[in-house]
Amino acid sequence: LWSVEDDASVPEELLCDYFEGIDDERTYGEFLDDQLRSFRWNLGQCIPDITLSSNEFSLLRKQRKIESLIIHTDIYCDHGVGSVDLVQFPDLRSLSWKGLNKYSDFECLKDCIRAHGNQLVSLTLDLVDWYRAKDIWTDEFRRQSDEAMPDNFLVQRIMNPKAEDEKMILQSLKYLDLSAISFEIAAIDMPVLFNTESLRTLKLRKCIGSLKWLELVSSSGKLTELKSFELVLTNCGPINTMKTICNFIERAPKLEILCLMLRRPINWESLINTICRCSSLTRLVMHGLADEGNQILGGEGMPWPSGLERLLQDKQLACFGSSTPPSELASQLQILQARSLCKLLHIRATGKAMVSMYYSNIRDPSFPPLEIYKFAKWAFSADGLPNLTVLAWGDFSHEGHYSEHNDLLCRCGTGYRRLNPSDISLWDLVNDNMDMLAACPFAEFTDLSIDDFM
Repeated sequence: LWSVEDDASVPEELLCDYFEGIDDERTYGEFLDDQLRSFRWNLGQCIPDITLSSNEFSLLRKQRKIESLIIHTDIYCDHGVGSVDLVQFPDLRSLSWKGLNKYSDFECLKDCIRAHGNQLVSLTLDLVDWYRAKDIWTDEFRRQSDEAMPDNFLVQRIMNPKAEDEKMILQSLKYLDLSAISFEIAAIDMPVLFNTESLRTLKLRKCIGSLKWLELVSSSGKLTELKSFELVLTNCGPINTMKTICNFIERAPKLEILCLMLRRPINWESLINTICRCSSLTRLVMHGLADEGNQILGGEGMPWPSGLERLLQDKQLACFGSSTPPSELASQLQILQARSLCKLLHIRATGKAMVSMYYSNIRDPSFPPLEIYKFAKWAFSADGLPNLTVLAWGDFSHEGHYSEHNDLLCRCGTGYRRLNPSDISLWDLVNDNMDMLAACPFAEFTDLSIDDFM
């Protein structure tokens, strides 16, 4: 199934969503040569050889003007399945690849970086399981080469595929999203390789050694251009973990969006004091659901951090996201001398928890379903949050995987209601802030059902 705007002229960006296997070329033949600008394989399944390979049978061989590729593959695909060639797209500016794991996948990425690295503006990579990916690459490398094993194969052999005396720099990069990647041993190369000082968006999720990278950037003494920063840490770090994070935030004076999911213990005082000094900050997400606790909810609701009420009162954020249970959040917001003026408030429970409560009728005391409606009744009342436009409840990660279990509520007179399809301006607010709503996903995308991508 292909999806293209039906227009007399070719639109500037054509998006192709590939949801089903195609066994002939007729569907692809509907497009003129070099017509497509974007291609999406978002199934989480193995890519057929006929799709992105470089041979004469490749169905995209005549679409050399593609600028954006989104690839979501199964990490368990056999090594002989799904040949991919990204070098054949000379105009490539944006690459998102989740689930790359085969040796050939990494060789493909290496060739792409060598050919197009200097022009990439956006890069998203998710290895899902670093140690598994490392073992697969190492086994095949040993079979093919007598060279010494690199300390960090991804950074030293894949992302920096040039001669030792010629360092690769992704000089055009503005958006970087990395998950399940290790920076150990090679952390010193990362700030230069990814042109960190010029990035506008940086997302680091469950990456090994990410604190060392942040520390190196901070110690340079230079300011970054970051406007959005997302950090997910699931391991217990050293005692100076929070100091490293705070120092990095202070090197980003233009920061507008900050999303954090950290494992306890957390030095909230240092963190909140640092955030209060972010003069440009308009959107804040603080989750505490990092691989710990409640089997029903898939994690623990974040207790209210001491001092957060001062931050909300002083900063007057437009958007705020939290995993604090609704009843506790309400009690804290009610005591503010100046009520928060946020337009969009997101209270998150994990998607796993939402599904469990829906299908099994499980009622956990921390997140009873009626609690969110009690919160909404107060929030949209005259005594509530005067500027609140949309209250979002649930898990919005992974491109709407849990959407049927989520709730979007808005003001209706002195009460509230669910958003309707006709609420254009409200949906604009939601869609414009989807990065914030989807930030810091708890579940791995490999744990998701394929049905929700159809």
